[in-house]
This record gives sequence, C-alpha cells and structure tokens, in this order.
Amino acid sequence: MSAAFPTISEQKQPYAWTIAPNAQALKTLAEGIWNCAKQTQQRPLVVLSTAGPLIGLRAALEDTRPDDLSNQIAFLPQVISFTDWLEAAPNAWKFPKKQTDLERWLGVYATLREHRDLQARFKAETEAGAWGLAQAIIEACDTLSKAVLPQLQKQIYAQIEAANGKQISIGQAWIDQVTTFLDKLINEVYPELSRKVVDQEAFVLLTFWRYITSASDPVFREQLAMASHLEAIEQAKKHHQERPLIWVKTADPKPIDKEIFNTFLDQYAHHTPVIEVTMDWQTVGLWAEAVGGDDAHYQALENIRHSHSENWQLMGVKRFEELAWLTAKTIEQYVIADKKKIALVAQDRLVARRARALLTRLGPSLNIRDETGWKLSTTRAAAAFNSWLELIRAPKDGPSAKVLLEFLQNPFIAINNPQWLNCDKDLCVGLVAELEDILISSKAETGWKTFHLAIEGATASAEKRSSVQPNPALFKLLQFLRERHYEWQNLKVDCHQAYSLLQQNLKATGMASKLAQDSAGKQLLEVIKSFDLHGSAHQQVKMRLSDWLSLVKTVIEGASYQEEGKEALATLSILPLSSTRLRKFDAVVMVGCDEQQLPAYAEPPLFFSDALNQLLKTSTIALQFQQQARDLSQLLASADKVDFLWQSNSKSGEPLRPSAWIQRLQSALKWSPLQVKPEQRPVQIHPLSRSVAHLEDDLPMPLSMSPSAYKALRDCPYRYYVRSLLGLRKMKGFDEGFDASLAGQTLHAILRIFYHALKTEAHNNSELKVDTQLRREWMEKRLSAISEQEFKELIEGDARVMGTLRDWQKQIPSFITWQLGREQEGWEYFDGEAKVGFELPIMGPDGELRQIRIEGYADRFDVHASNPKVASVIDYKHQSYKKVQDRAEHILDDPQLLIYARAANEGQENHKIVGHQVREAEWVSLKADIGKDVQNAPRSQEVSPFPQLMKQFSEQITQDLEGLWSKKPMEAFAPDGVCRYCEARGICRKGVW
Repeated sequence: MSAAFPTISEQKQPYAWTIAPNAQALKTLAEGIWNCAKQTQQRPLVVLSTAGPLIGLRAALEDTRPDDLSNQIAFLPQVISFTDWLEAAPNAWKFPKKQTDLERWLGVYATLREHRDLQARFKAETEAGAWGLAQAIIEACDTLSKAVLPQLQKQIYAQIEAANGKQISIGQAWIDQVTTFLDKLINEVYPELSRKVVDQEAFVLLTFWRYITSASDPVFREQLAMASHLEAIEQAKKHHQERPLIWVKTADPKPIDKEIFNTFLDQYAHHTPVIEVTMDWQTVGLWAEAVGGDDAHYQALENIRHSHSENWQLMGVKRFEELAWLTAKTIEQYVIADKKKIALVAQDRLVARRARALLTRLGPSLNIRDETGWKLSTTRAAAAFNSWLELIRAPKDGPSAKVLLEFLQNPFIAINNPQWLNCDKDLCVGLVAELEDILISSKAETGWKTFHLAIEGATASAEKRSSVQPNPALFKLLQFLRERHYEWQNLKVDCHQAYSLLQQNLKATGMASKLAQDSAGKQLLEVIKSFDLHGSAHQQVKMRLSDWLSLVKTVIEGASYQEEGKEALATLSILPLSSTRLRKFDAVVMVGCDEQQLPAYAEPPLFFSDALNQLLKTSTIALQFQQQARDLSQLLASADKVDFLWQSNSKSGEPLRPSAWIQRLQSALKWSPLQVKPEQRPVQIHPLSRSVAHLEDDLPMPLSMSPSAYKALRDCPYRYYVRSLLGLRKMKGFDEGFDASLAGQTLHAILRIFYHALKTEAHNNSELKVDTQLRREWMEKRLSAISEQEFKELIEGDARVMGTLRDWQKQIPSFITWQLGREQEGWEYFDGEAKVGFELPIMGPDGELRQIRIEGYADRFDVHASNPKVASVIDYKHQSYKKVQDRAEHILDDPQLLIYARAANEGQENHKIVGHQVREAEWVSLKADIGKDVQNAPRSQEVSPFPQLMKQFSEQITQDLEGLWSKKPMEAFAPDGVCRYCEARGICRKGVW
C-alpha cells in the first residue's frame, strides 16, 4: 500500500516516499506531484530513472490536475527521464566533447596499434572479434571508472566550483586511485594460486584504462552534469527560483549508482526540497526475492492470496509454430474484444517476431510497435547497403557472381542513373536479368575477367547462331562497378577517406536518393553519417579495408530501427519485461515463459566475474533476478489480463516445464495450465497417381529439336513437356568451386584450336608426318601451350581454375597416345564444332506429311586416309571413362552420336561433311583414369553395332515424334537417376505418388 505524501518542511535532507507499484501507481504518483506543487507553490521537476513511464505519467498528471491551482503552478510539472535531464545540464557546452560509441571504439583500435605490448596480449584474429573486444574493453573501463566515483565525487564538485565553469581534466591521481582500488579487490576475490592469471588480466585492463580514459567518457560527463545541476540550483536559490526535485526510482539502482545518487540528493536537498520516490514491494511482490526482508516468504504468499489470479491464464503448446499461432490468435481475440493497449512481452524474441508476421494480416486495424530493439540490420535497406559492402570487400580479382548479382538485384539502386551507363534508359530494361542468364549459362562464378569473358562468349555464340546479341551496356555496367571496386582496393584507408568514398559511391549508384525515400533507409543514412566524425582526430585513424568494413557492419548491427507510428483501432507494443515498469496495458501476452527463458540474465562481462562485480557494487546475477521478479510482480498487479504462453517441448523434443516462478504460483493457487491445440479440420486424402500431361489442342508443336531436347523426351516425356513445350525453367544458382561444364567448354575450344594448328604445321613441316617421336613431342608441347593460353584468362578471373588446368595437363600424354593410335588406324582429323542436321519426315495426326528439323553441333569428324569418303564422328565427354562406358548401354536413350551420324550422311544437307559416309561413332573421355600407366589409359568407347543401331534409331525417333505430334498423353516415368536432378520434379511430384 502506498504511503501518504510527506509534508514538506525546512529540513535539509531528502524526503522518502514509497508507493505500491500496482494499477494505481501512476495515479498515486501524479497526485503526490500535484501535492508537492501546492505545498511549495513551485512547478516541480520530476526525474524518472527510466523513460518508460513518461507518457503515462504525463497523462495521469493531466487527469488528476486539481481545480484550485494558482496561476504560477497551473502548467503540468516538468517530467523528464534521467538521461535527458543529464543532457540538458546547464553549461553542458563547457564539458569535454562527448564521444560517440564509434569514436570510443576507434580510440581502442588506435591504442592497440600504438602499443605493441597490448597487441601481443589480445588474440582477436577476426575483424568482428576485434570490435567486439573494443566494446568489452570500454565497458570494463567504464565499470572501473564508476567504481571509484563515490570517493572522487566530492573532489569533482570541488574542482568544478574552483574552476568557475572552466574545463577540468582527469589527473594521474585518479588513475593511481583506480589502480590501488582494483588491486585491493583482486586480493579479496581471487585466491593466491590464480594470482598470475589475474595479475595479467588486471595489468592489461589497467593499462587500457590509463590510455583511453578521459573526461569525455559518459561516466565522468554524468558526474559533471549532476554537479552542474547542483551548481544551477544553488544559483537559482539566490534568486528564489529554486524548484523542488522529485526523484522517481522506477527500478532498483545498482549499489554503486545508489551510493552516487544518495550523495547527490543529499547535496541537492540543501538548496530545495527533494522527494525520493521508491517502490514499496511489501504488498505487491509475489515471490520472496521480490518482497525482500525477513518475512518475505510469508508476505509473498499473502500477496498471492489477495491477487487477481482469475485474470491470469497459463497456456502451453508443443511446437514453435503452434506457439506463434497461439500468440497471434490470443492477441487477435483481444483486438476483437476492443482492447486498445495490448502488450506482447517477448521473453522469446523469435516467437514474438513470428507472431508479429502472423499479425500483419490484421492490416491497419492494429498498430504494432516493436520496443525490443528491432535491429536496423534486418531491414531491406540495410541488406541492400550490405550488398555493396560485400562487393567492395571482394578480392582484387573481383567478386563472386552471387555477390555481384545480389547487389545489382537490390531495389535501392538506379541502373539508369547517368553516372552508371550514360545511355538510353530503354537499354537498361532487363539488363540485370540478361547478365544473370549469361553468368549462369556460362558458369562464370567469380572475377571481373571471367564476367567479361562470359559476355564475350555469349556475343560470339549469338553471332554464330545468328541470334540476338547481348546488350552492349553490359560491358559499361561491369566497367562502372570494376572502377569503384578498384578504388577501394587501392585506397589507403583512414576513416575520413573511407567515409568520403562511400558517400560518393552511394550517390553514383543512386542508392543515396533511393534510401532517402524509405523509412529504414533514412535511418540507415543517419547511421552512416556518424562515420563523418566531424573533424575528430579519429578521422585520421588508419586501418585495413576489412577492419573498416567490419566496423561499419558492427555499428549498423547495433542500431535499432524506429518504426513510424500510425493511427489504428488498437496498439500492440512488443517489449521486454523491463519496459513494462509503471505502464498500464489493457491486456498482456507473455511468450517464452518456460524454465529456460524466464528469468533471463546477462552473463558477467569480459574481465569481471560475478564475485568481482559484487565487490565493485555493480550488477550481479542475484540483483538481476530480484529486479525481474519485481518487474513481473508489478506487471501482474497492474494489468487487467495476463496470458503466459510457453512451449512445452524443446527443439530436441525434450519436455520443458513452465518457469519456476510460475510453478510456485501454481503451487500456491492450484492453478492448472491449459494445453491448447490448433484447430483441426477434417481433410479427405486422395492418393496421387502418376503425373500425366494432356496436351491442349492449341498447344504449338515443335518444328525443330536438338539432341538434348530429344534426350529429355526419351528420359521422361513429362520432363520434355515442362521444359520444351511449356518453357518452364528452374532458377539456377551458383555452386561453390569451378563448374565442370565450363571446363568442358574450354577443353572443346582447346582441342579445336589444337587440331587446326596440327593440320597447318603438318602441311608446312613434312617431318611431322614421318617422325612419330617428333610428332608426339610437338603435339604434347603445342597442346600444353594452347591449354595454358586458353586457361590464362579464366585463371585471371578465378584462381581456382588452375587446378582444372593442371588436371588436364596430366591427361595430355595419354590423350596424345590415343590420338597417335587413331592415326595409325588411318583416321585423320577433318573438322570440329560442325553444325549438322537433317529433316525428319513424320506423319501428323491428320494424315499430313510434316518435316521436323533435327540438328546440333558435333564435336569432331574424322575421315579415313585409305578412303576419304568414309568418316567417323566423335563426341568429347569431360567425364571419367566409366561414365562413358555407361552411356554405351543406353545409346538409344541418348542418341547424340547417332543424330550427328545421320545428319552427316544426308546428301541434301549443306555442310563440310557432305559427301562422306559416317560408318563409326565413339565417345572420348577427357578425364581418363591414367593411374600408373599414363600412356595407355583407355579413353574411347565405340558405338557398336553401328549399322543396326542406326536403323533402330531412325525407326525410334520417327515413332517418338509422331506420337508427340499426335498429342498423346505424356507420362512421368523416368528412373531415379534422371529424376534426381530433374527440374520438373517439383511439378510432377514424384515421391508423392
């Protein structure tokens, strides 16, 4: 129960006033403030230790305003948080310049660079680890600084008074006192046996304290501000303008803070009435640790018996998604019940975020305010900005294709910006999609050089096929980004230069203007501006690019996103338990009420154990537990409805009980939890049958077909239907490592160049035709040189390609042996990469004769020396010999060589091989298992029996395409080996039927 407001007299000590933190707390506090105003005939200054109750208290003051107020106190008393009150200190401009967190981190970084002894003691290898260490060091130094403040507080006041408003400095005497004080604490806490370790830790920390502590630290600025307020009230008293101070402790202060504030309030009370308001937990605390005192246990039981437990509900579900669903459903019911102010206390933040996503379906009827510290780094704007950071931190050779495309596909860039391409806006349409298609199809995975080669290759291929050429603006796009990347790679990074270049980048890419149009983007730009440092000495701090980029990410990660408010039928506040103090809600839903998450506490910071924290009079685990017990007691005493939700099964499936605090309430109240199950709807199950495509009458049939398309038809007609007739394609991505298909394409080009060079050299040098050893040496040397030359640009773009080149060079001696053996059999290289095809006559469903074009590119044709009209067709496979052998077993399902053979034999065709008869066909492995017998590794597999297979193939392809044109149902029936990587599997849903 709240005590009566004290009667103000002439005493020079603070008045103590206690109020019960229940549903009437704000009203009681407001009435007391008005009482103080009437007694003193002054407008009181109300300072809250935390900012949470500010708005509620101001509303309560308005509601309880007395009618008989004199004019001089008619305005609402000034209500301000302690932090804002310190910032508004008189003459604060005379204090040492306030350092931002960023400047303090840079101070630690610069100190580490300057002092080798400190560098040797810290092993934070990663950039993120280094900045995390900087934060821990600053936190530890602030703790040490605060530990000595009670002894130095009077000295600070005396120095300010003696300085008469001039700037003061922290002297060596302060450092010596800290050293002595910390050494004394270490002697008390740690046993003698661990002395060496503690000595090292203490030495490093104290050394840092000496180097980085200054009067601009928040701990000392806080004392200067308090002393300035003290000096101001003294001056105000001389002119009879002093105002009473009401100091409201909304939470229990740390012991060291309590000691500092008591000293300050004692001094302040010499000049004006001071009322210290504390919370009385005797009638509110529901657990002994919340009540405190000798009879705490019995008083807590008494409070439980008098509580409004009928308004509490405990609900449990087994799974995470069910808990999120239950949370959203409970809040939705409160909105329907016309509850205006609802709180979601997020002991489990993951559940709270998931419930928030579910609640967005309520639309504008619910205004959601997230007070848990929603990270700015989780917003779309931050992700877009991070994509640029990832691009500029890429290696010198260039970024990966994934990093490049993630940046280009973010919505905060303007590719049609004149500074980008300086070309017609119409040329920019679909530019990124076109680049993505080219990089994926060519398997160009990393490096500027590789990307350029991919576009050049696509251009050459388009010319070869007489198709649409790639957009010429692609080269401009890559060049623009490459120039920016080069600037960063060659920048001698200091904070000022890096910030200036980053701002230029944001403007050049159009991100600055786009971000300024977004709510989160505006806040992100403000965070980035903090790196300007405004003429600070830290502007010249030099560091590696990776360190600076990591610092930028760390600062953004620490920034919170502030949502824009809006009008709605109800407001949902997502907040931690500590933010519910002295706040009134119509209903409260608390998630994460299991034994693992309630109560929650912070581990002791780096350098300090819990025992050392206790001696330093700072926060301990026991104090955190006590404060959370009091916060929860206050919540239950002030809220109309409270629902406790917990997940009864952990991720591993182990059972989870409700929090021990809730179990103690259950024991005292015989309170049973509700096991809630999601609504279940009866569903009739219809087993799926094999997927079958029934072709529509107006679906156009193909007039041409490639060997790969025909193979898809043979593998699975349904697959062919999805890919070729419907044109559906799976969105491809990039795998780690160098892709084998790109290696195969490169080797095909190498062999074509090599064989043309061999024909030219043999024509000019007759010795190559008769001297086998000379021919072998020339072939090996020349093939190796061509391979080096062709792979050179690829290696410049991606150094990982070097391994592929070396593997191929090991194959060269064996490949040359195979080639020489083939020459001994009379075969000579004739042509490579030849486009061949034929017209296939089929009978349509209407009895009409139709022609379908079957064509593709054959890797190689050879002719026989004894009979130049006899030819052989060869297909290179960048596969092992075993896989090539497996192909021979299913030649009719993959009749690529048979298609090339028939196309070459067609007399009416117009290509170089016309007039020759292909009588042999074989595959050649480019990845033979060379083993110990390097020279004689098997690598070729002949198609046999060739004449019979050609006949069967001709009958088969005619039958297949006539069936296709007749639009017969196309069933999915491929073997598992084909289905495993099939793009259409998600449509045909094999594995379900």
